[in-house]
Amino acid sequence: MQTNKKNKTKSKRKQRRRLYNLPTHKKNILFNAKLHEDLQAEYGIKRMTIRNGDSVLVVRGEFRDMEGKVSKVDRQKAQLFIEGASIEKSSGTTFDIPIHPSNVILTKIEVKKDKWRKKIIERKAQMIEEG
Repeated sequence: MQTNKKNKTKSKRKQRRRLYNLPTHKKNILFNAKLHEDLQAEYGIKRMTIRNGDSVLVVRGEFRDMEGKVSKVDRQKAQLFIEGASIEKSSGTTFDIPIHPSNVILTKIEVKKDKWRKKIIERKAQMIEEG
């Protein structure tokens, strides 16, 4: 039996290169974050894509246990910018610190304004019930 070793490598360099050069439609997978337990019970799903306006709780890093609203999502560099996650430079200006999407948990989702998000939640919940 022959195995497909086309995309299999242990090289950190190659894995990192593939991650940075992912196409945009595959990079969106990196922005799936775990939902808070309350939201999991309410919607019946475990993960959801992060968007602007969502509230998140940082679980790892310098800003651990900080909750804030997502102000900007940089899909090219796989970074989130959260209101309040900033530092002050010696010159007095504030600088927003980017946070990786894997280091946050969604605590509040803006569903009421977005009809597409409602459909996504319904579709995911239905797939979980069937499967």
